[in-house]
Amino acid sequence: MDVSFTAEQEAFRRDLRAWIAKTLPADWAGPRFTGPADEDENARFQTWWERTLYDAGYQGIHWPTAYGGQGLGIVEQLIAAEEFGRASAPEGINTIGKELVGPIVLAVGSEEQKRELIPRLLRLDDIWCQGFSEPEAGSDLAGLRTRAVREGDHWVVNGQKLWTSFARHANKCILLARTDPDAPKHKGLTLFVLDMRTPGITVRPVRQMTDRREFNEVFLDNVRIPAGMHLGGINEGWHAAVGVLGFERATARLYRQARFQAEFSELLRLLAARPEKAGDGWFRQTVGTLAAELRMLRLLNLKTASRIATGKGIGSEASIVKLFWSELHQRITTFALEVLGEDFAAGTPGVARFRYLYLQARAETLYAGTSEIQRSIIAERMLGLPR
Repeated sequence: MDVSFTAEQEAFRRDLRAWIAKTLPADWAGPRFTGPADEDENARFQTWWERTLYDAGYQGIHWPTAYGGQGLGIVEQLIAAEEFGRASAPEGINTIGKELVGPIVLAVGSEEQKRELIPRLLRLDDIWCQGFSEPEAGSDLAGLRTRAVREGDHWVVNGQKLWTSFARHANKCILLARTDPDAPKHKGLTLFVLDMRTPGITVRPVRQMTDRREFNEVFLDNVRIPAGMHLGGINEGWHAAVGVLGFERATARLYRQARFQAEFSELLRLLAARPEKAGDGWFRQTVGTLAAELRMLRLLNLKTASRIATGKGIGSEASIVKLFWSELHQRITTFALEVLGEDFAAGTPGVARFRYLYLQARAETLYAGTSEIQRSIIAERMLGLPR
């Protein structure tokens, strides 16, 4: 695997790095490590950021120009992800749209859907949420109970979704529902495009332990979806959903390695200010271990980009990437707890950043498939072990 970049790609990196430096607020990644605490104000800030990215030509970097993308390669997308992660840039309000919906529309959508949905997504005309998980079907996604029944020229949907990020702000939802209750549970599912303004939809925000309310419950009561508003075939939603999760587990979070590296570098600065710990053998050994693991994560990202660039699929290897980054981030934030000690509960800005990250990272081994699910996929599909 060649991990070097061309002169043009290095120039792309320099230009983007300079653009980020002049565009983000001057104190970003310091005291301001997240958007405003007020949810509505934060939504406006995240919207501003994504529209600014679009105006500058940094949305849809490796998507076809025919659909509004920039037409560059996956390597340029990786470089952009590294630069946004390096700056701990805002993740935006339409992460579901650009990281999950866009790739799956490009993969299984009709030509009409690509020309309609992708440009609107990039311009932020549409903000998307993901209606997959349910109260009794989180990790076991195939156990979902939300039903869609065909009535004339519509599908009528009833059910409940949970942990639906940004649903309160979204006007579109990629919805997975059961359309054939007699089929085996991994079959009989269909992936729909749902307009969130349709009558019968109730959204209720869920308060998280970070005090944010990005998650939501979504209740669907006789919601009518026009026939034809589905991605992929009827009763073939499992295949499309697995494709979505593959993107989510591997390519959608390429920026995280650089973001974690930036957090780790800041943590080392805080450790250096505590000489009694900086000189301790356990702390020094842990620093070395985490530094090596961050390097390994970047190599995994480069391998993923290389596979896509050469036309190969991601497949079950996405589970290795997801398992590694989510558990590594928990190890980094747990190390922050050891470094900061009794200061961890203090309200000082530098410490507050790591307290927030520590709480946020607890969810990362749950969403997009738990660590147990990832280990099962690796064991059964890659190592050929029995169930």
